[in-house]
Amino acid sequence: MEQLPGDLFPPDLKQAAITLLGRPALAAILLKQLPVKAVPAAFPADYPPGTALLHPHEIERLGNYRLAKRRAEFLAGRICAKMALEGLWTSTGQGLPQPLNKIEIANDPSGRPIVSPYGLEDRPRPEISITHGGEYAAALVADFPCGIDIQQQRDNLVRVREKYCSSDELQLLTELFPDAEPLHRLCLLWTAKEAAKKALSYRQMPGFLELEMMLPTKHLPHCHFLTLAVLVRDKPRIPDAVTVLVTTFLNYGLAICILSKEQCYA
Repeated sequence: MEQLPGDLFPPDLKQAAITLLGRPALAAILLKQLPVKAVPAAFPADYPPGTALLHPHEIERLGNYRLAKRRAEFLAGRICAKMALEGLWTSTGQGLPQPLNKIEIANDPSGRPIVSPYGLEDRPRPEISITHGGEYAAALVADFPCGIDIQQQRDNLVRVREKYCSSDELQLLTELFPDAEPLHRLCLLWTAKEAAKKALSYRQMPGFLELEMMLPTKHLPHCHFLTLAVLVRDKPRIPDAVTVLVTTFLNYGLAICILSKEQCYA
């Protein structure tokens, strides 16, 4: 049996999501990306572990990427998603409906990843979110709309700060994290907003400045519990606020957001 990559997702973040967000039906996977050769006509056996999980349509998409960086990102993201699907179905006692390489992670017209309905007609389709940044990729699978983001701490976050962080938020970040470097603070905010945007994209994705960090903020031993006000006023059925869990993974920010049933069907 093929040896799958080792999951690096922080257990404390996953447990906090289950405990604080009340979302027991979730699975999350974080993997390091591996180099991927150009895809020839015959699918080679020496590809990185986990490649056999891909659906034929996903293999076709992988082969269409000319840049090695995009191939590595796509492959790692899809492997994360398949492993997370298996983890969710196993933990909830449902079992796999069919082999993972028969299940396609497609994209809706907006680009949002979705689980293909083929073969899942007798059960609810889980929601899924995929991210990649730097050397890593991650996926989150849950029973309601969700978002995940990983972002490396890079100087460009400082250069484009005005696009996603208001002056009030900058002051609040300084008060909340007085001992942190400015880049670290901004990275946490960026990942939190990206995760929230992805979760809300099931209706319509808001802009960065349409999400505003609020007090109170809970500090947990290894992660932070942030509340973001949603300032989109002209879109019906959008929550007034969302909660995001964010942590540091090496020199990356990592955040997850899972909406509640009430937020989805209000």
